[in-house]
Order: sequence, then structure tokens, then C-alpha cells
Amino acid sequence: MGAPPERLLEPLPSHAPLVPDDADDAAAEVAAAALAGRRAQAGLALLRLEDIDSVREEDGLPPTGLAPYARDLLHTTLDDAHLYRQASRALLEEEAGRLPPRLRRRLEVETAEDPLVVARERERAAWIQRYGGIFNALVAPASRAVTSGVAASVGVAQAILKIALARHQEEALTLFERQALAEWKRFIEEHPEAPEAVEVVGRVERAQERWNTMRRDRAVRSARRALERGDARVALVNADRALRYRPGDPEAASLREHASTRLEAERRARARALEAAPDSTAFADPRVATMTRKLLLGEPVSEEAEAWLAAEPRGELADELRFVLATEAGEAGREDRMWRILEELAERDPAEANMALHARALAANPEQNPYWAFRVARAADRRARGGWLLLGPLFRGPRHRDLPRSLEYLVEVPTFLEALLSIPNRLLAYPWMNPWPFGRRPAAYARRYLARHPGGEYAPEVRGWLVDHERRAGNHVAALRLLEDDPGADRETLREVREDAAEQILTAARRQRRLDLRAGLLREAASWLGDTPAGREAARELRELASEATPMHVRISRQFLRENPALAGPGGLALAPGLVDGEPSNGELHPRGVTLLGGRLVEIALLAAGGDDDEPELRVVRISEERLARVAALLEETSLRNALVDPDYEHEIDADRDRFFERARLGLADRPDPRPQARSGYAFLGMREKYGLVRGRESILPVDLVVQGSLSTLSLGAFPRVRMPRPSPDAVLYR
Repeated sequence: MGAPPERLLEPLPSHAPLVPDDADDAAAEVAAAALAGRRAQAGLALLRLEDIDSVREEDGLPPTGLAPYARDLLHTTLDDAHLYRQASRALLEEEAGRLPPRLRRRLEVETAEDPLVVARERERAAWIQRYGGIFNALVAPASRAVTSGVAASVGVAQAILKIALARHQEEALTLFERQALAEWKRFIEEHPEAPEAVEVVGRVERAQERWNTMRRDRAVRSARRALERGDARVALVNADRALRYRPGDPEAASLREHASTRLEAERRARARALEAAPDSTAFADPRVATMTRKLLLGEPVSEEAEAWLAAEPRGELADELRFVLATEAGEAGREDRMWRILEELAERDPAEANMALHARALAANPEQNPYWAFRVARAADRRARGGWLLLGPLFRGPRHRDLPRSLEYLVEVPTFLEALLSIPNRLLAYPWMNPWPFGRRPAAYARRYLARHPGGEYAPEVRGWLVDHERRAGNHVAALRLLEDDPGADRETLREVREDAAEQILTAARRQRRLDLRAGLLREAASWLGDTPAGREAARELRELASEATPMHVRISRQFLRENPALAGPGGLALAPGLVDGEPSNGELHPRGVTLLGGRLVEIALLAAGGDDDEPELRVVRISEERLARVAALLEETSLRNALVDPDYEHEIDADRDRFFERARLGLADRPDPRPQARSGYAFLGMREKYGLVRGRESILPVDLVVQGSLSTLSLGAFPRVRMPRPSPDAVLYR
């Protein structure tokens, strides 16, 4: 391993002024005329520039490369964006092999954003999704039927049934067709005078009719389901919405009538329930007035109420007396007694018990009675676990397919049989499920109960269950806080949970990109759980972080510098040539590369004696403002150019990095942003570091070859499958 050069950075070169030639003058004339709106003059200058390129080609010289840019500049002066896209498409077709990569890619992106082109692609995607889905559903069972005989033909019948159900559930306008409709509308709004507008208007009208049908179907379906679960308000709103999309629709009108009738009945029942007209003579008893006065004054009445109940356990006011006892017990802090009385009252028949509905409203309120809610949710969770183990995802019943429920059960019979056969698989997977999907609702009510009654009668039961749940879910920090609040916690369990909690905090700190948040997590683990192995490791990492922390940490890897030599060359960092020539004998960069540390400090990682696998030898140098400004500008330009030319390159968003580059270009790098959250840890990595020697490429063929086998039947088969179109990033706006 050779010694690195004494001077790691070369002096910045000084450039002599360039003397323009005829091509430069012609390009300048094109630019001036185009910016001034003189298209004829710009066209003449473009012809002169193309003549210069023709003469150079005849002399065996390479063209200037300015003509395609000048032609594109002339196209930008067109008044209509649609005409510009057409001109760009013509330029791409005529100069396909001679366009510079950056210009070609930009024109491809520009023409691909044409509303008609996008709409055509969405229509094609909708066609592939519809008919390709049918092919994919049939090809696998058909191939098995061919190789396995008649017995496997049942799979073909099931596939046909699934296709029929899918077509039944398919909306009138699919997602891709909705996107196409939006693009057609955009084209008409932007180019109402275009020749294609007449045809596009007809497509919009037909698609809009299907769109209204789809929204009507959605609203009717929602109204029907709301009526099934007894929600007349939601049913009425959705029925009205369906009538707006399809005025006079008989089904929507019928649903609206049913919902309106039910809502009126609910309102009348509520009005009757709010009426206060007691006709009982029991309220004339003087003991009622005495007890009422004491209750209003806050005086205890429990002894009188209990004596009254002992004398008349089935009296006309027995339920009211029990309610009074429950209220007084709650005000005295004996909430367990209060809820026992109220729950006993709530279980009685409202027609026989005066206070049953009032008690039920309180006892069944999760906010007021969290322990009851915890018990109910826990019982539901047990049923959900048992149902999942027995039937898998079908434990809640067959999926809704907008069919009669009995028919939906019949359709799911084969799936139910498959679910029963897969019970052993779920039993094996159950102990290792991660993340833990069960117990979320009971855990929420358990936390609420412990927050309100940390020393309640049921606190040990609830706390023990919640600790087990948090540990199973991997939230050891929450489990530790619960155990620390429990004076009777087992010491061995507490030690295990402390170690797990320290590991959890340390793992979270290592994943945290923000320096201040990472330091806070490490500090918490070191101070709170410093007696655990992970806590001691957190303390060590915190000391290292404090000693090595820098205002910035923007890294440029060696591979990135090799793939983008201009960045390492005289126009950028101006590194010593021996650092990036691949020869360790004269010094070489470590794969870590160069790191911008904030301010004007740059850390250069040099290759150690052991090669790439050893820790690098670090050198920190201070560079000039001019060099830093060049590096910041060239990094942004290189990254954006790579993202434009190479579809696989990802230019990630990092606001802190961009802010640092902006300050560097303005000469403000010596005044770094003091906020801890302003630190960027971005890394510019080479494409080989991201993808390896060979990138994964998508096949140009529209199908994939699928190999499928079964251990139970010892069968192996291969069949083609149509590659389905992927939703675009904006698909969420059209769902």
C-alpha cells in the first residue's frame, strides 16, 4: 500500500475566456431571437447552425451538438403546449440516434406527459387488467388440469366462478379508466380548439355516464349496508347521494323512504324517552323528599337507602335506591362497588326495571367503565384468535360480494375447506407472529383503566395481562414502566424486561437519522438502564457521538466519484489524481469517500494498509468558499442529471442537505445552522453500490414464466402469467 500524496487537493484551475466561433454566434442568435419572440429570425439562425454541422460532418469532424437544443428552443416559442409536445415528438423520431442523452430524456418525459398519451396508456392498462386478469385466473388451473387429469378440472371451475364474481363486483369505471377520464378532461380544458377535441368530448361523455353509474352504485351499496346495521342517518345520506347521481332511481328512492321512515321512528322514540311525566304515587313518600334533599346537600344516604331496600327489596323505587347507592359509592371512590351495582341493574329487563337503561348507558360506556370495556374487548379478542386459528382470514364470515348472504356462504365453501386444511400451518405460525396483531383494543382499555385506577381492585389482573401483551408485541419499554409501577413485580421478570427494554431503545436510536433524537434515546438508555449490557453499549455510543458529531455529514462515496469524474476533477473537488485512479500504490480513497462535515471542513477517507475492509485513515481539511460552492452546485447538478438520464437513479428529498448546499453557494457555510435537527446524514452512492454488478431489469415481454409445485401432490408445473400494470403514484387520488 503506497503512501497518499502530500497534497490531497489540487489548486483550483483558472479558465481563460473562450473565444466564440461561428457556431457559438449562431446559437446565441437563435437564443436572442427566440427570447424576443422573433420566430422567423430564430429559424434562419437555426438553419445556419445546421449548415455549420453539415460542413463539419463533411470534413470528418463531430457536430457541435447545438442544433437539437436550438430546435427545441424554437419549439418552446409555440403558443400551444399540445403543439410543443407534437414538435418534441417529431424531434425525437427524426433525431433518435443523434440527440444528447439529457435532451432525449427530457423530451421523452415531456411527450409522455401529454394528456392524450397518458390517457391512452391508462386505457391500455385497464384492458390488460381486465383481460389479463381473466387469463391469469385460468392459466394456472388449466395447466394443472392438462398435466394432472380430470381431477384437477375442479380448479378450472373454481377459477371460472372467481372470474364471474370479480366481474360482478367490478365497478362501472375502473381505476385506470378514471385516470383516463381525468386526462381527457384536462386536454379539453387546455386545448378546446384542438382537432382531437371533438373525439375526446365524446369519450368524456361516455366515461362520465359510467362514472355517475359507479358513484350511484357505491352510494346504494353503502345505504343498504347502513340499513342492515341499523344506521338510518348514514343510509339516508347515501340514498340522497345516489339520487343526485341518478334522479328517480327506484332502488335509491326505496332505500331513502325506508331510511326516512326508520329515522322518524327513532326521533319519535327519543322524544318519548325525554318526556318527564311520572304518575306514580311512590314519589309522594316523605322519605323521597328527605333523601333528595340530602343528596343535593352532599350528605350520605347509604344507610337509609340500604334500610329501605332491606324492608322493600322489590318496592316500586328499589331500582332508584340501588342507583343512589351506586352513585354514592362512586363519589366516595369505591368505583368497583359502583360498577357492580350498575352492571347488575343493566342486566335487567328495561320493561321491569326503571333504571336499567340509565345503568346500561353508564356501565356500557368505555370512557366511564374501562374495566367493563376491557373484559368485553378481551373476550372478543379471544374469539378472534380462535376464529383465526380455525378459519384464517375467513373467521369473520364470507367476504361481501354484493350478493345475497346465503349465496356468499355457498361461494366460499372451497375457501373454507382450504382454511380448515391449513390449521396446522397457523398453529405453527401463531407463536412467532410479528408484529403481534391481537389484543390492541383490550390493551387500550387496560391502559385507560390503570390510568384512572392504578390501585384499583382489578389493577393486578389488568396490569399482568397488559405486561404480557406489551412483551408479546415487542414493546418492552411500556412493559417495564408497568412493572416498575407494580410493587409486587417478580425480580427475575423485571431484570429480563429491563434488558429487553434497553435493547429496544438502543435499536431505535441506531435507526434514528436525526442526531439530537439519537442522542436523546442513547442518553435515556444509558441513564435509565445503564446496568444492562445494552445500556452500557448506549453509553459508549453516546460518548462516541458526542466526540464525533459534526454540523453536517453529507458523504460522497468513492464509487459515486468514479461514476461522476467531473465531481472529483478540477471543476469540482479537484482531488489529487492518485486518489481516484484505482491504484493503491500511489494512495487511494477508501470506499467511504469524502464527507462534508459542515462549515468548510471536508473529511477525506484514505485507504488503510489492510485495504477496503479496514477502517480508513481520516484527514480533515478546510477548503475555500469557492471550492465548496463548486462542489455543492456540481453535486446538485450531477444528481439531477443522473435522475433525468437514468430511470433507476433516485434523487431522494432531503431538506437539510439542500439548505446546506444553498448556504454553501451563497458563501454562508461558516455560519452553520445551530439547530440539531438541521444536520443531514445524506450519502451520494454509486449505482453499483446500490444494485451490484448487474441491475435487475424488467423483461420487455408482457408475460412472466411461473414455476409452481406442490409437495402434497408431488406435482410441478410451469405456465405463463400476464404482467399486470402497476398503479401510478397518483392512483390514490382516484380510488
